[in-house]
Amino acid sequence: MNLSDEQKRMLDGEYGKGAQKALTMLIKYGEAFGAERLVKVDTCHAGSSPLPFVKEMLEGVGQVRTLTTLHAGSAGASHYGQALGLRESYCRQETAVQEEAIRLCVNKGFIPTMSCAPYLAGNVVRPGSTFSWPGSSGALISNSLFGGRGNRDAFPASLASSITGFTPDMLLLRKENRMAQVLVHANSDLNLLDFNEADYGAMGYYIGAIGGMKNVAVAGLPKGLPFEKLKALLSPMPVSGATTLCHIVGTTPEAPTVDEALGNRRPQVVVEFGNRELRQGWESLHTAKTADVEVVFFGCPHLTISEIGLIASRLEGKRKADHVRLWLSTAGTVRTLAERMGYVDTIEAAGGIVVTDTCIMGFPYDRLNDAVKTAATNSARAASYQARRGIAIQYGSFEQCIGAALSGRWGR
Repeated sequence: MNLSDEQKRMLDGEYGKGAQKALTMLIKYGEAFGAERLVKVDTCHAGSSPLPFVKEMLEGVGQVRTLTTLHAGSAGASHYGQALGLRESYCRQETAVQEEAIRLCVNKGFIPTMSCAPYLAGNVVRPGSTFSWPGSSGALISNSLFGGRGNRDAFPASLASSITGFTPDMLLLRKENRMAQVLVHANSDLNLLDFNEADYGAMGYYIGAIGGMKNVAVAGLPKGLPFEKLKALLSPMPVSGATTLCHIVGTTPEAPTVDEALGNRRPQVVVEFGNRELRQGWESLHTAKTADVEVVFFGCPHLTISEIGLIASRLEGKRKADHVRLWLSTAGTVRTLAERMGYVDTIEAAGGIVVTDTCIMGFPYDRLNDAVKTAATNSARAASYQARRGIAIQYGSFEQCIGAALSGRWGR
């Protein structure tokens, strides 16, 4: 790999042991994918665990060398762990470890957003800029909606990039690798204007399974779809598959037309997405065999202020069923806005909890005081992950999930 003079000095240890280790890691990472150089990274998003590894990587590091936010942490370490029903001993242990990690990271310049959606808290990728983010949803959204250039990096790679300020020039950072190989046509028989966020989630889940690791282009979607519906469409694609770039034709900055999304080449795969495919997506996500509902949760990826406002409007003056737990997950900055808007008061009066700092997708059900077997959600991403962990999922829209929280049964 061709290194600049600064990078050579970093590799020789002039900037400390942590930076030396981080650059060594990035060189090996890049060489594995044929990268010939390292390039400046404009923004990073990193994890704060496992603590021993983070301590090792930050040895001798004064400050991170680029804007870096922190990913969502443990549910047990959030301020709401015990309110969620998690065991006190588990919460105490997780809190001690995470608080130490956050103190260490903040002292080095990391911004403790503790969110899977750092774009909700100021870390917004600009068109053409380079990013290194873990969290497959955030990376996909940044590539596909914001026009940034980044790969599906793991936590260690993103941490190394934040320390050094560099990332390997490879894969989706290079224009020639960003063309779509899979073209999805949304059939005209679909009533797309009436699609809710769960419809788009089922669509995205189906497309991800077809796309695999290839870049995707989706044509035929209505113009001006709100961000929340695009988020619902994109976020499950890296769960059923490994999509890191999906050109929404007419929305993605580099894909104003189908030809430009494809790089004026023929697609390797063409998919006609209609009602049959939509039904398959739904059926693969809705795994519950009964109408039982024990938990209703929203916020994977973290909820926007508009989504919280919608939920609050549906809960105004109402109360959830006694046996149902109602959880909303969002970034701390968004919760602050929701508090000012009165949304949190409304949701709490209805018996719900607005949780921050954690990822509801990987919720540790096995650490609850009382076992849970069924959950309802409008997140295709979380539905897939939690079903794999043995939770029976009722999958549906905001309206269906709120109805289940109020009635205690699915479909009533």
